[in-house]
Amino acid sequence: MLRNRLTGLAPMFLFAWLVLIYGVLSFMLSEAASDPATHPLRAALPSILVTGIAGIAFMVTTVPLVSMRERGLLRLFGTTPLRRPIFLLAQLPSRLALIALEVGFIVTLVVVAGFVGDHNNYWRLLGTLIIGTAMLFACAMLLASRSSNTESTHQSMTILVMGVFVFSGTFLPPGTLPAFTEIFTNAIPTTWFAAAISADLTGAAPFLPVLALWVMMLAVTVIAGVLAVRRFEWDHEEAVTHTPPRGQKSAMKEMVS
Repeated sequence: MLRNRLTGLAPMFLFAWLVLIYGVLSFMLSEAASDPATHPLRAALPSILVTGIAGIAFMVTTVPLVSMRERGLLRLFGTTPLRRPIFLLAQLPSRLALIALEVGFIVTLVVVAGFVGDHNNYWRLLGTLIIGTAMLFACAMLLASRSSNTESTHQSMTILVMGVFVFSGTFLPPGTLPAFTEIFTNAIPTTWFAAAISADLTGAAPFLPVLALWVMMLAVTVIAGVLAVRRFEWDHEEAVTHTPPRGQKSAMKEMVS
């Protein structure tokens, strides 16, 4: 991120831009903004926060890892005793610092704007943020486990992050979209994350209990995390170099016999 500052600034700019757009929209729609239940900015805050975290996970983590593989840097790491899980975990501290800035800004905005609900539980919100962030980073590591084209990865991650915002389930006030769309959006893990956040950030009622959403997000985290560690390659030719050709296998068998 220090070598290429745009890597870290791009998702932060997207996060700030979404807050600005919905802030201006709320100001223009003064009648809707006066009603907390239909306030555009209040309804969108969970989606904006999830999108900001997803941007840091996918754009600031997946893309640099793929770039390191494409430039051969991961191959050099593969020649050392460094273990894959340790290397992947070492990517998190700087990224978590950016996430802390976004979370602090959103919580401050909620308090200043008076979006706080009647039953906010900030300890439960902290648990939601930890589990949801772990889920997104596990998925980001999985996507970076074998990709080797930085340009295509950057484009696909940008599209993915925008899709996270659109399909997070809270980017529009309740009742705006048709009811049948909830069947689709509620099946997406980012919707679980946004719904759990909204329960304790803005007081909106989630479609499932928060504990049930935690269990589902933890399941995705474990599955994606295990697959990411097992599938992660230092170099895109690692699987080929570790598997001898068929002719070499038969020659080895003849030598043994």
